[in-house]
Amino acid sequence: MDSFPKYSGKPILYLDQNILDLFVKSGLGSFGRQLMDNFQVVYSDETLKEIRRSTGYERDFLDVLKGLGSYHLKVVVEGPGLLITDRATITDMDVFEVFEEYCRNDNGYGSVENSMNQWLFKFSGGRPEDSIADIHNEQSAAFSELMSDMLKNADALPDNLKENIKECSELMTEQYNSTLHEIEDTMSKDIPDTRGWNGIKSYRESVGIGPKELNNIAPPNVIEKIWDLIKIRLPEDSRVKSLDDFFQLRINPIYPDRPYHLHQKVTGMYNKLNTIGYFPDSKVHQERRFVAAMSDNSHASMASFCNCLLSRDENFVKKVRAIYEYLEVPTEVVLAKVDN
Repeated sequence: MDSFPKYSGKPILYLDQNILDLFVKSGLGSFGRQLMDNFQVVYSDETLKEIRRSTGYERDFLDVLKGLGSYHLKVVVEGPGLLITDRATITDMDVFEVFEEYCRNDNGYGSVENSMNQWLFKFSGGRPEDSIADIHNEQSAAFSELMSDMLKNADALPDNLKENIKECSELMTEQYNSTLHEIEDTMSKDIPDTRGWNGIKSYRESVGIGPKELNNIAPPNVIEKIWDLIKIRLPEDSRVKSLDDFFQLRINPIYPDRPYHLHQKVTGMYNKLNTIGYFPDSKVHQERRFVAAMSDNSHASMASFCNCLLSRDENFVKKVRAIYEYLEVPTEVVLAKVDN
Protein backbone atom coordinates (compact mmCIF):
# COMPACT_ATOMS: atom_id res chain seq x y z
CA MET A 1 0.00 0.00 0.00
CA ASP A 2 2.89 2.39 0.64
CA SER A 3 3.88 2.08 -3.02
CA PHE A 4 1.15 4.47 -4.14
CA PRO A 5 2.70 7.51 -5.85
CA LYS A 6 2.33 10.76 -3.94
CA TYR A 7 -0.14 13.19 -5.43
CA SER A 8 1.51 16.37 -6.72
CA GLY A 9 -1.20 18.19 -8.68
CA LYS A 10 -3.50 21.11 -7.91
CA PRO A 11 -4.86 21.64 -4.37
CA ILE A 12 -7.57 19.06 -3.65
CA LEU A 13 -11.10 20.40 -3.25
CA TYR A 14 -13.96 18.45 -1.67
CA LEU A 15 -17.46 19.64 -2.55
CA ASP A 16 -20.35 19.28 -0.15
CA GLN A 17 -23.49 17.89 -1.77
CA ASN A 18 -25.22 21.25 -1.70
CA ILE A 19 -22.57 22.62 -4.10
CA LEU A 20 -23.29 19.77 -6.51
CA ASP A 21 -27.02 20.57 -6.12
CA LEU A 22 -26.27 24.12 -7.19
CA PHE A 23 -24.45 22.96 -10.33
CA VAL A 24 -27.21 20.49 -11.22
CA LYS A 25 -29.81 23.25 -11.01
CA SER A 26 -27.81 26.10 -12.54
CA GLY A 27 -24.97 24.57 -14.55
CA LEU A 28 -21.24 24.89 -13.90
CA GLY A 29 -20.98 28.45 -15.21
CA SER A 30 -18.04 30.68 -14.35
CA PHE A 31 -18.02 29.46 -10.74
CA GLY A 32 -17.51 25.85 -11.82
CA ARG A 33 -14.82 26.82 -14.33
CA GLN A 34 -13.01 28.78 -11.63
CA LEU A 35 -12.99 25.74 -9.36
CA MET A 36 -11.68 23.55 -12.19
CA ASP A 37 -8.89 26.02 -12.99
CA ASN A 38 -7.65 26.27 -9.43
CA PHE A 39 -8.39 22.89 -7.82
CA GLN A 40 -8.56 19.18 -8.37
CA VAL A 41 -12.16 18.41 -7.42
CA VAL A 42 -12.77 15.06 -5.69
CA TYR A 43 -15.78 13.05 -4.60
CA SER A 44 -16.17 10.15 -2.18
CA ASP A 45 -18.35 7.07 -1.79
CA GLU A 46 -20.59 9.21 0.41
CA THR A 47 -21.10 11.52 -2.58
CA LEU A 48 -22.08 8.48 -4.65
CA LYS A 49 -24.43 7.33 -1.90
CA GLU A 50 -26.24 10.67 -1.95
CA ILE A 51 -26.42 10.56 -5.73
CA ARG A 52 -27.95 7.09 -5.56
CA ARG A 53 -30.65 8.46 -3.25
CA SER A 54 -31.47 11.26 -5.73
CA THR A 55 -33.77 8.97 -7.69
CA GLY A 56 -34.22 10.29 -11.22
CA TYR A 57 -31.31 12.75 -11.01
CA GLU A 58 -28.37 10.34 -10.87
CA ARG A 59 -27.13 11.17 -14.37
CA ASP A 60 -27.40 14.91 -13.72
CA PHE A 61 -25.10 14.67 -10.70
CA LEU A 62 -22.68 12.35 -12.48
CA ASP A 63 -22.54 14.72 -15.45
CA VAL A 64 -21.57 17.53 -13.08
CA LEU A 65 -18.78 15.47 -11.53
CA LYS A 66 -17.56 14.47 -14.97
CA GLY A 67 -17.71 18.07 -16.18
CA LEU A 68 -15.58 19.15 -13.21
CA GLY A 69 -12.95 16.52 -14.04
CA SER A 70 -13.46 15.01 -10.59
CA TYR A 71 -11.29 12.26 -9.10
CA HIS A 72 -12.50 9.52 -6.75
CA LEU A 73 -11.28 9.90 -3.14
CA LYS A 74 -11.14 6.71 -1.10
CA VAL A 75 -9.65 5.68 2.27
CA VAL A 76 -7.05 2.91 2.00
CA VAL A 77 -7.87 -0.36 3.76
CA GLU A 78 -5.33 -3.13 4.09
CA GLY A 79 -4.69 -6.61 5.41
CA PRO A 80 -6.96 -9.65 5.66
CA GLY A 81 -9.06 -7.84 8.27
CA LEU A 82 -9.61 -4.88 5.91
CA LEU A 83 -8.25 -2.48 8.51
CA ILE A 84 -8.94 1.20 7.92
CA THR A 85 -5.76 3.28 7.59
CA ASP A 86 -4.96 6.98 7.88
CA ARG A 87 -4.23 7.23 4.15
CA ALA A 88 -6.38 7.93 1.11
CA THR A 89 -6.00 7.72 -2.66
CA ILE A 90 -7.47 9.82 -5.44
CA THR A 91 -8.07 8.07 -8.74
CA ASP A 92 -8.87 9.38 -12.20
CA MET A 93 -11.67 7.06 -13.37
CA ASP A 94 -14.85 7.52 -15.35
CA VAL A 95 -17.39 8.59 -12.75
CA PHE A 96 -20.17 6.60 -14.38
CA GLU A 97 -18.12 3.40 -14.08
CA VAL A 98 -17.23 4.22 -10.45
CA PHE A 99 -20.90 4.81 -9.66
CA GLU A 100 -21.92 1.53 -11.28
CA GLU A 101 -19.29 -0.39 -9.32
CA TYR A 102 -20.30 1.38 -6.09
CA CYS A 103 -23.95 0.40 -6.57
CA ARG A 104 -23.00 -3.24 -7.17
CA ASN A 105 -20.86 -3.40 -4.03
CA ASP A 106 -23.28 -1.41 -1.91
CA ASN A 107 -26.04 -3.97 -2.41
CA GLY A 108 -24.24 -6.23 0.06
CA TYR A 109 -22.52 -3.83 2.42
CA GLY A 110 -25.25 -1.19 2.42
CA SER A 111 -27.62 -3.25 4.56
CA VAL A 112 -24.92 -3.68 7.23
CA GLU A 113 -24.02 0.00 7.21
CA ASN A 114 -27.68 0.93 7.49
CA SER A 115 -28.20 -1.48 10.39
CA MET A 116 -25.13 -0.07 12.19
CA ASN A 117 -26.52 3.44 11.85
CA GLN A 118 -29.82 2.39 13.47
CA TRP A 119 -28.21 2.66 16.90
CA LEU A 120 -27.44 6.32 16.30
CA PHE A 121 -30.90 6.82 14.82
CA LYS A 122 -32.40 5.35 17.97
CA PHE A 123 -30.16 7.57 20.11
CA SER A 124 -31.42 10.54 18.09
CA GLY A 125 -35.04 9.77 19.02
CA GLY A 126 -35.94 7.60 16.03
CA ARG A 127 -37.72 4.24 16.15
CA PRO A 128 -39.52 4.92 19.47
CA GLU A 129 -41.43 1.64 19.19
CA ASP A 130 -38.24 -0.47 19.25
CA SER A 131 -35.76 -1.25 22.00
CA ILE A 132 -31.98 -1.29 21.78
CA ALA A 133 -32.14 -5.09 21.94
CA ASP A 134 -34.40 -5.14 18.86
CA ILE A 135 -31.93 -3.02 16.93
CA HIS A 136 -28.94 -5.07 18.02
CA ASN A 137 -30.64 -8.24 16.83
CA GLU A 138 -31.10 -6.63 13.42
CA GLN A 139 -27.46 -5.54 13.35
CA SER A 140 -26.19 -8.99 14.26
CA ALA A 141 -28.33 -10.63 11.56
CA ALA A 142 -27.21 -8.16 8.87
CA PHE A 143 -23.55 -8.62 9.77
CA SER A 144 -23.87 -12.43 9.71
CA GLU A 145 -25.48 -12.21 6.28
CA LEU A 146 -22.61 -10.08 4.99
CA MET A 147 -20.03 -12.54 6.30
CA SER A 148 -21.96 -15.42 4.74
CA ASP A 149 -21.98 -13.67 1.36
CA MET A 150 -18.25 -13.00 1.68
CA LEU A 151 -17.56 -16.70 2.27
CA LYS A 152 -19.69 -17.66 -0.74
CA ASN A 153 -17.69 -15.31 -2.94
CA ALA A 154 -14.48 -16.89 -1.65
CA ASP A 155 -15.40 -20.38 -2.87
CA ALA A 156 -13.45 -19.91 -6.10
CA LEU A 157 -10.24 -18.90 -4.28
CA PRO A 158 -7.38 -21.24 -3.37
CA ASP A 159 -7.93 -23.21 -0.15
CA ASN A 160 -5.37 -21.25 1.88
CA LEU A 161 -6.95 -17.90 1.01
CA LYS A 162 -10.43 -19.27 1.61
CA GLU A 163 -9.37 -20.49 5.04
CA ASN A 164 -7.88 -17.09 5.90
CA ILE A 165 -11.12 -15.38 4.91
CA LYS A 166 -13.12 -17.85 7.01
CA GLU A 167 -10.96 -17.17 10.08
CA CYS A 168 -11.22 -13.42 9.50
CA SER A 169 -15.00 -13.69 9.15
CA GLU A 170 -15.36 -15.61 12.40
CA LEU A 171 -13.12 -13.16 14.27
CA MET A 172 -14.94 -10.09 12.93
CA THR A 173 -18.34 -11.59 13.78
CA GLU A 174 -17.21 -12.39 17.31
CA GLN A 175 -15.83 -8.88 17.84
CA TYR A 176 -18.94 -7.27 16.37
CA ASN A 177 -21.38 -9.21 18.53
CA SER A 178 -19.22 -8.65 21.60
CA THR A 179 -19.33 -4.89 21.04
CA LEU A 180 -23.13 -4.98 20.66
CA HIS A 181 -23.53 -6.91 23.92
CA GLU A 182 -21.27 -4.47 25.79
CA ILE A 183 -23.30 -1.50 24.57
CA GLU A 184 -26.57 -3.16 25.48
CA ASP A 185 -25.38 -4.22 28.94
CA THR A 186 -24.05 -0.75 29.70
CA MET A 187 -27.24 0.98 28.62
CA SER A 188 -29.59 -1.40 30.42
CA LYS A 189 -28.02 -0.38 33.75
CA ASP A 190 -29.22 3.20 33.35
CA ILE A 191 -32.19 2.80 31.02
CA PRO A 192 -34.34 -0.23 31.86
CA ASP A 193 -36.75 0.39 28.96
CA THR A 194 -35.31 2.03 25.86
CA ARG A 195 -38.59 2.19 23.95
CA GLY A 196 -39.59 5.80 23.45
CA TRP A 197 -36.13 6.90 24.61
CA ASN A 198 -34.45 9.93 23.02
CA GLY A 199 -30.76 9.92 23.87
CA ILE A 200 -30.02 13.41 22.64
CA LYS A 201 -32.91 14.93 24.58
CA SER A 202 -31.99 12.99 27.73
CA TYR A 203 -28.34 13.99 27.48
CA ARG A 204 -29.04 17.70 27.09
CA GLU A 205 -31.52 17.63 29.97
CA SER A 206 -29.04 15.86 32.25
CA VAL A 207 -26.23 18.30 31.51
CA GLY A 208 -28.50 21.33 31.39
CA ILE A 209 -27.08 22.74 28.19
CA GLY A 210 -28.03 22.86 24.53
CA PRO A 211 -28.06 24.99 21.37
CA LYS A 212 -29.30 28.10 23.17
CA GLU A 213 -26.07 28.29 25.18
CA LEU A 214 -23.61 26.69 22.78
CA ASN A 215 -24.54 28.56 19.60
CA ASN A 216 -23.39 31.80 21.20
CA ILE A 217 -19.80 30.51 21.32
CA ALA A 218 -17.61 32.25 18.76
CA PRO A 219 -14.25 31.10 17.41
CA PRO A 220 -11.39 30.68 18.03
CA ASN A 221 -11.00 27.67 20.36
CA VAL A 222 -14.65 26.70 20.12
CA ILE A 223 -14.08 23.14 21.38
CA GLU A 224 -12.18 24.33 24.44
CA LYS A 225 -14.91 26.87 25.23
CA ILE A 226 -17.58 24.18 24.93
CA TRP A 227 -15.65 21.98 27.35
CA ASP A 228 -15.32 24.88 29.83
CA LEU A 229 -19.12 25.20 29.88
CA ILE A 230 -19.84 21.50 30.13
CA LYS A 231 -17.24 20.34 32.65
CA ILE A 232 -18.75 22.40 35.46
CA ARG A 233 -22.12 20.70 34.84
CA LEU A 234 -20.84 17.14 35.04
CA PRO A 235 -21.39 15.21 38.30
CA GLU A 236 -18.41 15.06 40.65
CA ASP A 237 -18.11 11.30 40.26
CA SER A 238 -18.07 11.50 36.46
CA ARG A 239 -15.38 9.45 34.75
CA VAL A 240 -14.93 12.24 32.23
CA LYS A 241 -11.98 14.25 33.50
CA SER A 242 -10.66 15.96 30.39
CA LEU A 243 -11.72 17.40 27.07
CA ASP A 244 -10.23 14.43 25.19
CA ASP A 245 -12.17 12.05 27.44
CA PHE A 246 -15.38 13.95 26.79
CA PHE A 247 -14.96 13.75 23.02
CA GLN A 248 -13.59 10.17 23.24
CA LEU A 249 -10.41 11.05 21.38
CA ARG A 250 -7.93 8.79 23.19
CA ILE A 251 -9.13 5.33 22.20
CA ASN A 252 -11.11 3.96 19.28
CA PRO A 253 -14.61 3.71 20.84
CA ILE A 254 -15.69 0.81 18.60
CA TYR A 255 -12.47 -1.23 18.39
CA PRO A 256 -10.24 -0.22 21.33
CA ASP A 257 -7.39 -2.44 20.14
CA ARG A 258 -7.15 -0.70 16.76
CA PRO A 259 -5.59 2.65 15.80
CA TYR A 260 -7.84 5.68 16.02
CA HIS A 261 -7.12 7.82 12.98
CA LEU A 262 -7.67 11.53 12.47
CA HIS A 263 -10.52 11.16 9.98
CA GLN A 264 -12.28 8.81 12.44
CA LYS A 265 -11.90 11.35 15.25
CA VAL A 266 -13.59 13.92 13.01
CA THR A 267 -16.57 11.57 12.78
CA GLY A 268 -16.72 11.11 16.55
CA MET A 269 -16.49 14.81 17.30
CA TYR A 270 -19.15 15.67 14.72
CA ASN A 271 -21.55 13.24 16.38
CA LYS A 272 -20.73 14.68 19.80
CA LEU A 273 -21.34 18.27 18.72
CA ASN A 274 -24.69 17.24 17.28
CA THR A 275 -25.55 15.50 20.54
CA ILE A 276 -24.71 18.36 22.87
CA GLY A 277 -26.24 20.93 20.51
CA TYR A 278 -23.57 23.03 18.82
CA PHE A 279 -25.32 24.17 15.63
CA PRO A 280 -26.89 20.71 15.48
CA ASP A 281 -28.53 19.06 12.51
CA SER A 282 -32.27 19.50 12.99
CA LYS A 283 -35.09 16.95 13.31
CA VAL A 284 -32.73 13.95 13.33
CA HIS A 285 -35.49 11.83 14.87
CA GLN A 286 -36.94 11.82 11.35
CA GLU A 287 -35.24 9.25 9.14
CA ARG A 288 -34.70 11.54 6.16
CA ARG A 289 -33.04 14.21 8.28
CA PHE A 290 -31.01 11.61 10.17
CA VAL A 291 -29.67 10.15 6.91
CA ALA A 292 -28.73 13.65 5.72
CA ALA A 293 -26.88 14.32 8.99
CA MET A 294 -24.93 11.07 8.66
CA SER A 295 -23.90 12.06 5.15
CA ASP A 296 -22.71 15.46 6.38
CA ASN A 297 -20.62 13.68 9.00
CA SER A 298 -19.00 11.45 6.37
CA HIS A 299 -18.26 14.44 4.14
CA ALA A 300 -16.54 16.18 7.06
CA SER A 301 -14.42 13.08 7.67
CA MET A 302 -13.41 12.56 4.04
CA ALA A 303 -12.64 16.23 3.47
CA SER A 304 -9.94 16.04 6.17
CA PHE A 305 -7.73 14.43 3.49
CA CYS A 306 -8.12 17.48 1.23
CA ASN A 307 -6.79 21.01 1.02
CA CYS A 308 -10.19 22.66 0.94
CA LEU A 309 -13.85 21.89 1.73
CA LEU A 310 -16.60 23.97 0.13
CA SER A 311 -20.18 24.06 1.45
CA ARG A 312 -23.28 26.27 1.44
CA ASP A 313 -24.48 24.97 4.85
CA GLU A 314 -23.48 27.49 7.52
CA ASN A 315 -24.20 25.19 10.50
CA PHE A 316 -22.13 22.42 8.89
CA VAL A 317 -19.26 24.82 8.25
CA LYS A 318 -19.24 26.07 11.83
CA LYS A 319 -19.13 22.53 13.25
CA VAL A 320 -16.41 21.38 10.88
CA ARG A 321 -14.27 24.47 11.45
CA ALA A 322 -14.44 23.92 15.21
CA ILE A 323 -13.45 20.24 14.84
CA TYR A 324 -10.64 20.87 12.36
CA GLU A 325 -9.25 23.65 14.52
CA TYR A 326 -8.98 21.43 17.59
CA LEU A 327 -7.63 18.40 15.75
CA GLU A 328 -5.25 20.62 13.75
CA VAL A 329 -6.63 19.43 10.43
CA PRO A 330 -5.09 21.80 7.84
CA THR A 331 -8.09 21.65 5.49
CA GLU A 332 -9.56 25.10 4.80
CA VAL A 333 -13.34 25.16 5.25
CA VAL A 334 -15.06 27.71 3.01
CA LEU A 335 -18.68 28.84 3.19
CA ALA A 336 -20.02 29.56 -0.30
CA LYS A 337 -22.64 32.28 -0.49
CA VAL A 338 -24.42 32.36 -3.82
CA ASP A 339 -26.75 35.29 -4.45
CA ASN A 340 -27.97 34.27 -7.88
